[in-house]
Amino acid sequence: MRKRLKVISKYLNILTSPTMAKHEVLSPGVSDKDINIDALEVVYKSDNFLCVNKNFDVKINSNNPNDVTVEHQVRKLFPHLVDPKCTHGFRFVHRLDYATSGILCLALNKRAAGHLSAMFKAQQVTKYYLALVRGYVHNESTLIDIAIGPLVDQEWPGRMCAVDHPHCSDPRPTKTLFMCLERGTYDGQPATKVLLKPFTGRQHQLRVHCDYIGHTIVGDYTYSNRCDTTPERMMLHSYKLQAQTTIENLDLQTSDPFVPDLVKPWQPVEVVRPSDEALKLAQNFDFSNDQSVGGGLDIKHVTLNPDKTCCHSNINVCT
Repeated sequence: MRKRLKVISKYLNILTSPTMAKHEVLSPGVSDKDINIDALEVVYKSDNFLCVNKNFDVKINSNNPNDVTVEHQVRKLFPHLVDPKCTHGFRFVHRLDYATSGILCLALNKRAAGHLSAMFKAQQVTKYYLALVRGYVHNESTLIDIAIGPLVDQEWPGRMCAVDHPHCSDPRPTKTLFMCLERGTYDGQPATKVLLKPFTGRQHQLRVHCDYIGHTIVGDYTYSNRCDTTPERMMLHSYKLQAQTTIENLDLQTSDPFVPDLVKPWQPVEVVRPSDEALKLAQNFDFSNDQSVGGGLDIKHVTLNPDKTCCHSNINVCT
């Protein structure tokens, strides 16, 4: 039991360490001064968990007191919940990239932290993301089964890559269910809104997988080879999270941030599948045998070397 607690404690320390994101390539022109410390939506709160809708371009925590972080936002909203025994005041049991918005869970006691962090490690937490990607996605459903690992390149610190990259190090298996929701345009160029369900939780998994099949996420500065600089943010959002812990059941969902009223350059012209319908189908997808329970999904299975049509060459992101 002690050994198990030590492993969980070590896992939590890694997740809350500010060094986790120190190599992330940030979008140019983003300033912490542009972030409102009061702008934090609470998705769910109980005696065990506090789940918030993290803003894009916000760090989870930092050793710099002048940074606007989720930690500082939560401190201001709930000063009575700060635990002085924790390095950054709270138990962050998982993380999101700096540029990614959406559901982020904090445990409010050791027992809750132990249960949920163990579930994340065992891949027993189900997550769904929304994204806007470059180009028109023609297949309604795609299973991307591509191992990824760190890219060994001093010019790209912190970047990941697919297993077939000549400089890929220590690749590990990853799977992502990729479902087309809407087709339209972003700033006049072809784009698609998709629902993503990762089976594994590797660093930058969704970003690498989308880029690998030729549909880089809109505003992803790193995986567009530092070319996609016009969008105000990277269009990736943690939309839904489900975890049946022994303490309580978590079934959380935010609103869709990628609608024309909120993202002016995005103009959908065709609904391929409503998000509610896509969620139900995705929930019934079994990654153990790569099949949809009860049918309903015509899936293209992508392993290595797909027939890529790189969206960048078609939409003039790079000049």
